[in-house]
Amino acid sequence: MNEFLTSNLASFIWSLSIFVVFILIVLKLGVKHVLAAVDARESKIARELKESEDAYAKAKQVKEELDRLMKGAEAKISGMIKEATRDGEAIRIKAVETAREEIDAVRNRSLREIEAARHAAIVQLKQAVAEVAVQVAEKIVREKLDASKQEQVVGSALDAYEARLVKAN
Repeated sequence: MNEFLTSNLASFIWSLSIFVVFILIVLKLGVKHVLAAVDARESKIARELKESEDAYAKAKQVKEELDRLMKGAEAKISGMIKEATRDGEAIRIKAVETAREEIDAVRNRSLREIEAARHAAIVQLKQAVAEVAVQVAEKIVREKLDASKQEQVVGSALDAYEARLVKAN
């Protein structure tokens, strides 16, 4: 068994020394590059995190600004709608007043025309009555009629007058 330990001990020492040399080579050559890559990656992640935080803060600020502008725009739009409503109401009131004035003017003109026509009809009636009266008086004077004859002549004159009125209309 001594022989086993001695032959294995030599192998163990050689294996251990190769392992130590391998570790030293890896530490000398590879660890610096790996650590540098890890540090670079860490700084890149930190920089990107900082940029994303800055971008988030800027986006939040822009959103607040847009919200403020939207509220201002909503207030302005509301004011414009109210102004348009007032203007529309004023136009409607003016149109109603104008229509009423035109209706009053037409009504007044119609009333004047009716009054003028009524006056003309009264004048024609008076002329017709005067003509009939003159005709009746002429007939009475010419004939010197008695009362029954006179009533007959006046009746026929009135009938003639009424026939004229019907013809005129």
